[in-house]
Amino acid sequence: MDVIAAYAEIDELADVISDVSSTGAHCRTNSRRGHTNPLDRSYPPVNAVCRALHVLKVVNSKSIATVNSIHSETGIPRPTIVRLLETLMHEGYVVRDNMCGGYRVTQNVADLSAGYSGISRVIEIARPLSIGLTRQIKWPIGLGMIDGDAIEILYWTGTISPVVHTNTVLGMRPDLFKSAMGRAYMAFCGDDERESQIELMRSRLGSIFGVTEEAVFRKHLERARAFGYAVRDPRTEPARMTTFGVPILEDGRIAAVMSVSFFTASVPKRDVKRSILDPLMEARLNIEHALAFISRRPHLDPSTRRDYAVNL
Repeated sequence: MDVIAAYAEIDELADVISDVSSTGAHCRTNSRRGHTNPLDRSYPPVNAVCRALHVLKVVNSKSIATVNSIHSETGIPRPTIVRLLETLMHEGYVVRDNMCGGYRVTQNVADLSAGYSGISRVIEIARPLSIGLTRQIKWPIGLGMIDGDAIEILYWTGTISPVVHTNTVLGMRPDLFKSAMGRAYMAFCGDDERESQIELMRSRLGSIFGVTEEAVFRKHLERARAFGYAVRDPRTEPARMTTFGVPILEDGRIAAVMSVSFFTASVPKRDVKRSILDPLMEARLNIEHALAFISRRPHLDPSTRRDYAVNL
C-alpha cells in the first residue's frame, strides 16, 4: 500500500471514530413513532458511508465509470475512491470491467429498491401533516389513492394514536360505494371517471346497487361536494366507528384521499365539528397548500434526493 492510500484509509477511519466518539457512550436511534423528517437525525452522518453511497450513485448513473470520472463528480480523493470501489465489489454491487477500462454496477443494485413501495409524492408531502393531525386530535389518520375500483390505503398514523381500534389498515382497499374514502373520491373526481365507476358498480354489485341505491348514492356525493367531506355508511363494519373522508386536491384534480375514524360513542355529537371535522378540514387545506407550494419549487419535494452537508 502506498503512502497516499494509507493516508486515505486513516482518513476514513478517523471519520468513523469521530462520528462515534462525538455521540458519547449512550446510543439510540430515531423513534419510528411519527419521525418522518429526513433532516431530523439523532447524530451527524457517517462520512465514510456517505462517500460510498455517493460513489455508488455516480457509477450507477454511467455505463462505465472510471476513477477519474468519479473524482471529477464527487471530489473524493482518488485513493479513497479505489478503496470504496473495492468494498462495493466485495459486496457485489460493482464489478471491474477490464474490457471497457472502468467500473459498472451489477444487477444487485436493484435489490436496494426492493423495500420501496413507490409511495407517491402526494403521500410523502401529506405524511407529516397527518402525523400532526393525529397528535392534535388523537384519532388515526389514513391516506389513500385510487387503485382500479377501490382506494388503496398507503399510509396510516395508527402507530402513534392512543385510541387506535385495529392493528393496521395499511394495504386495505375500501370500496367506492360505502367507505368514506371511496365516497370522497367519487364526489370529487371528474364527471367522466365518476360515471365510468358507477357503470362498473352497476355491473358488479347487481341488486345491491339498484336504481334506488344509486339515487341515494348520488345524493351522498352531492352532499359531500357541498360540505367538503364524505361519511362512511353507518351500516358497515365496524359499526361502532364513524369515519369521515376528505379529498386532497392538486391543480383542481383529486390526487389522494384522507380519512379519520373514531369511536362514535366517544365523541358527543355537539363536539364532532370542533374536535374532528374542523381539524381534518384544516389539515386537508394545509396539505393542498403544501402541494401547491412545492409544485412551484420542485427542489423542495420531500420525495426527491437530498444532499446533506457532509465533509467529503
